[in-house]
Amino acid sequence: MFQVAVVIPVWNGEAVIGRCLEALSRQTIPRDAYQIIVVDNGSSDSTAEIARGFAGVEVIAETRPGSYVARNLGIGRVDAPITAFTDADCTPVPDWLEQVLRAAAAHPGFGVLAGKIELFDEIAQEREVFGDYERLFSFPQAHAARGNCATANWASETAVLKQLGGFDAALKSGGDRQMALRIREAGYPLVYVPEMVVRHPVRANRAELVRKRQRLSGGRWDRTAKRPRLAHVLGVTAVDTVRRLRRAAVSRELSLRRRLAVMLLTIELAGVAVGEFFHLAGGRKAARD
Repeated sequence: MFQVAVVIPVWNGEAVIGRCLEALSRQTIPRDAYQIIVVDNGSSDSTAEIARGFAGVEVIAETRPGSYVARNLGIGRVDAPITAFTDADCTPVPDWLEQVLRAAAAHPGFGVLAGKIELFDEIAQEREVFGDYERLFSFPQAHAARGNCATANWASETAVLKQLGGFDAALKSGGDRQMALRIREAGYPLVYVPEMVVRHPVRANRAELVRKRQRLSGGRWDRTAKRPRLAHVLGVTAVDTVRRLRRAAVSRELSLRRRLAVMLLTIELAGVAVGEFFHLAGGRKAARD
């Protein structure tokens, strides 16, 4: 029987899925100890064909759009007591699954093991500010206990995921945190495990950061039940923007020039979020993750 399963949702990922699966083929635990399930989420490119070219990789199809509905289908095919998630554009380090199993043994009854996500420059950056922004604000896994658990590097007991009904399939973005908080509310701890390492590419240009902010804004909109809805999401965005501006201003990692550049980008992306909320309030559907 498998000790752990890896579920990877992917949509039009022909440029990256091979790199991810190659990294998974080089894990330090025996190959027959782990299951790999790729969930093709309606790709129109050669993603599924590339994935099927890797021995022992199970490729299944979920035509309904959304990474969370795709993950839920994957969970249903898992034959291991532990389910780990990563993304198609990520590169797990060789001992990633070994560290997952070690952490699971060290934290019996865990809810989520949230690993470290190291950012790397996949291509030459358009400007250094985009990498600075990503490194300051993306993937705060060290605060996993607060619900900051990204499915780029996540492991849970399969039984817990099934018991809670999986992720909210209606969400296109933001379901990671929502699911983590549901797991915590059910009495299972959220644990940061820095030894569990997955590498993730930096979004190196303005267009990619804008798309990301639009997706995240859509996720926040979809999971907001409070009324008036628009006023609530705008208020949350304002508070979050002030916190980010403060963090950038006091960063010891960046020069004054680079801190100011990050602060300007923070304000620009807050404007993107505000614009997206007004579009969503007007009836537009949230962008998919």
